[in-house]
Amino acid sequence: MDAGKEYQAQLMGQCAAGNHDYTKKYGVCGIITAIVCFPCGLICLFSDVEKRCVRCGVKAA
Repeated sequence: MDAGKEYQAQLMGQCAAGNHDYTKKYGVCGIITAIVCFPCGLICLFSDVEKRCVRCGVKAA
């Protein structure tokens, strides 16, 4: 049990130091526009992206 808490504290320590583990999430509107207006719609897909840290949930600037 203590090993799990220690590991979680280690991961949160990385986030506190600024070493976030970001993941990209594309919005529904961007995906639909990219499909309907291909290839010009790909611009909308890349503008409708949200980057969040997997560990702490903070949004990227």
